[in-house]
Amino acid sequence: MAVPNTYGLIFVCTCGIILGIGLCANLLVFSLFAKHNTLRKNRLDLLLLSMTLADFLTLLLIPLTLHSAATYSWPLSDTSCKVYQFLLAFSLAASTYSLCAVSMARAMIITNPYQPPTMDTVVLMFVLVWALSFFISLPLRIFARKESVATNQSDFTFCLPTIHEHHYQVVLSQFVLYYFVPMLVIAFNYVRLALFLHRSPVMSASSARNTRRASIMVFLAAVTFSVCWLPGYVLELCVYLGLYSHGQAWDMFYFICTVLQYLHPCVNPVLYVLLSRRYRHRRAAWFFTCHRNRVQPQVTSINNDSI
Repeated sequence: MAVPNTYGLIFVCTCGIILGIGLCANLLVFSLFAKHNTLRKNRLDLLLLSMTLADFLTLLLIPLTLHSAATYSWPLSDTSCKVYQFLLAFSLAASTYSLCAVSMARAMIITNPYQPPTMDTVVLMFVLVWALSFFISLPLRIFARKESVATNQSDFTFCLPTIHEHHYQVVLSQFVLYYFVPMLVIAFNYVRLALFLHRSPVMSASSARNTRRASIMVFLAAVTFSVCWLPGYVLELCVYLGLYSHGQAWDMFYFICTVLQYLHPCVNPVLYVLLSRRYRHRRAAWFFTCHRNRVQPQVTSINNDSI
């Protein structure tokens, strides 16, 4: 058991660091939204808040996963296992479809700047994201259960997302609903922005810069989403085809796939908010206020609403 314990310790430490960074990044985003009250001024921020809420919920669920990985046991009841698996699937779906909504909103704002989506439209997108996530996640986790595995040395308990007979049907459904469809939406909006930038007449330097920036952000969304989630589905396919076997190389691949999936909720707030030019001066002011508790001169807010 020495190797599994060592592996579990490395896994817990790595994911613990990711958890700490992700919680800090998402809390910083919440503080920026609360302090500067941008939700009523910028429509895109409501969808970014939706993604941040979903990512924060995902991160709050990670400690239970880390406990199970370290102790090889599920400490709660079977009902708690079902609730946990549903919340995990629900938060991941909400984060993914919030990302789709952000890419759609960016494309709508850039390609039709004179008729951008209204606040009612954005609120409807917000509601649809969470309602769709709920109804997608519920049937996928209806068979989640706590299962015990007995060995010669000890008994292990795990919280499984579904029973063995339905495992690959669930994996296939998750691939289509959590990866393939969202990637199509994000790719469609990226192509839409790229074609708009290519076909548009001569634009001002500021408009062209904002359009290119929005296109880059949508492209980065597709890349980070694919990098973080595609390896996990490739691993599931290898298991299904019988190519997976326990060994150092495969165990390392499994480790990387899991870490990448946990890394995605940490990347989102950094990529979409903390690196945004619109929040650059606000983020600097936030850090300056936190680290230097002294009287500061009055600073006039800069109006910079670029995408």
